Amino acid sequence: MKNIALISLLFFLGTIPLKSQVLKNSSILTDTTWSSDTVKIYNDVIVQYPATLTINPGVYVEFQGNYSLSVYGRIKAIGNINDSIFFTVADTTSFADTATLQGGWGSIKLLDNVSDTSEFAFCKFTYGKAFSPGTPVSYRSDKKNGGALYVYDYGHLVCKNSTFYHNSAHLAGGGLWLNRCLSLELIDNLFMKNESFDKGGGALLESCSYPTISGNTFLMNKALQTTGTPPNTIVRGSGGGLRININCNAIVINNNFIGNNSLNGGGLYETTSKCFIANNVFANNMGNGIMNGHGFSTSTYANNTIVNNLHYSPFGSGIVFSSNSLKMRNNIIWGNEVVPSIDTDPIQIYCPDCPSGDFTYMCNPDDYPGEGNISANPLFVNPTAGAGPDYDGLAADWSLLDSSPCVNTGTPETTGLNLPATDLLGNPRIFGIRVDMGAIENQMVVGLPPNPMVNARIQVSPNPFGQSFKVIAPSTDRVSSISLFNQNGQQIATETMMPFEQMLVFDLHNQSPGLYLLLTRFADGSAETTKLVKY
Repeated sequence: MKNIALISLLFFLGTIPLKSQVLKNSSILTDTTWSSDTVKIYNDVIVQYPATLTINPGVYVEFQGNYSLSVYGRIKAIGNINDSIFFTVADTTSFADTATLQGGWGSIKLLDNVSDTSEFAFCKFTYGKAFSPGTPVSYRSDKKNGGALYVYDYGHLVCKNSTFYHNSAHLAGGGLWLNRCLSLELIDNLFMKNESFDKGGGALLESCSYPTISGNTFLMNKALQTTGTPPNTIVRGSGGGLRININCNAIVINNNFIGNNSLNGGGLYETTSKCFIANNVFANNMGNGIMNGHGFSTSTYANNTIVNNLHYSPFGSGIVFSSNSLKMRNNIIWGNEVVPSIDTDPIQIYCPDCPSGDFTYMCNPDDYPGEGNISANPLFVNPTAGAGPDYDGLAADWSLLDSSPCVNTGTPETTGLNLPATDLLGNPRIFGIRVDMGAIENQMVVGLPPNPMVNARIQVSPNPFGQSFKVIAPSTDRVSSISLFNQNGQQIATETMMPFEQMLVFDLHNQSPGLYLLLTRFADGSAETTKLVKY
C-alpha cells in the first residue's frame, strides 16, 4: 500500500483531489471517491442525494470519535481479497463503557432513498457503537440501533465477503440493523463478537422483502441483558446471532450459527409469517438453537443441524416454536442441553400450544411423532465434546459418518421443498439414493477411498468451485498467511488472517477454470497445501 497520508478528511471529486475543511455536518454533494490510504474523519459526514460515495480497495476509514457517515445517496465500498476496506475508530479504550460514546464510531447510515443500491464487499467493520448513554435499555431510540450499519427506508443493500467484528448496539442490531428495505443480499459475511442488549446480537432485520441470507457465519455474538444478583438474576434478549422480524420473510440458507448467546433463540430468533431456513448449522449456542415466535407462521425448516446448544430453560433446548403450521423436514436436532443449575432433562423440541407439528423425516432423541422420524445417534464425524459456547462448534465436523442412520433417510420426495442445489459445504445436496438428514450431505460412495480432507486442519468448500470458495480455520490453530497459486505456479492472491478472523472468502470469478493450489502457513511454522478445481 501507499504511504499513509495524515489528513482530517480527504474527498476526491472525480479524479481531482480536494482537501476538505474540518466542518460540523460536512456534506458530500457530488459524486466523490476516497482513494488515499487513510481517511480520518473528525465530524459527522453526510452524502446527500443523489451523490455516490465510492471507496477504493485498501482505504482505511478511521473515525476520530463517535461520528457517523449518513448516506442519502449511495455508497460503493468494493474492496478485494488482497485489499479490504476498513471502517474503525482511532481510540477503542472506552468501547465497553456504556456510559459514554467514546471508544467507538457512530455507524454508516443508509437513509430515506428507495431508488438506489448501496454495496459493500471485502469490508471490515470494527468498533461501531450505537448508544444513548444514561438511558435504560427499554428506552426506544434510533440512536441505539445498528452498531456498524444502520439501514432505514432504503432501496437495496448488497453486502458480501465482509466482516462485522466487535460492534455494539444499546438496543438492537449489534453489527447490522435494517428496517424498511426493499431488498437485501447478505452473502458470505462473518459476524463475530457483536453485541446488543436486547435484540439481534449479530444483526436484526425488521422489514424487508424476501432478503437472501446465505453463506454467512454468525460467531460468538450476543443479545443479552442480565440484571439482578443470583438467585434473582433476570436474563432477557432474543436472537444472539440473528433476529428476523415479522415483515421480513427471509431465505436463510447455508449459514453457520455458532457460539452465540441470548435467552431466546441463541442462534436465530425469527418471528415471520413465512421464512425458508435450510442447510444451516446451529451449534454450541447459549440459549436454544432456534426460536420461532409467530403463532401463525408457515415457515419451512429443512435440512438443518441443530446440535449441542445449551439453554437457560429445559423447554426447547434445540428449537422452540409457536405455530402448528411450520413445516419441518430432514432436520437433525440432537445433543441440546440445559444449564446445570436446572435439574430437569431437556426437551429438544418444544411447542406449548401445538404438540403435533408437521415434523417428518427428522432425527431427534425425543422420538418426536412424525413419518420417517428416527431417534438414533446421528454419528457426526467430529462433534464437539459438549453443549454450549465453551466448545468450539466451528472447528467441529458436523458431516455424517458413512454409517450414520441419517444418510439417505431424509424425505423420499423433495419436489416442492425447494432445497438448494448444494449443501452447507457446497457439495451436491442429494448424493446417493435420496437426501440425507442435516445440513451436510454425505459424499461417500461405498468402495471409493475416503476423502483426504477429513483430517485437514482447514476447511475449504466447495471443492470443486464455480466462482468462489470459503476457507475456515479452527480457532486452535493460528494462521499466518494463506496464498493461492494457479496451475502455472503464479501466486494470484495472498491473505493474512487477523486475530479475530476464522473465515476467508476467495473470489475467483475472473480467473480461468483449472487446478489451483492453496498454501496455508501456520504460526507454529508448519504448512498445509490444498488442491482445488475451478469449473
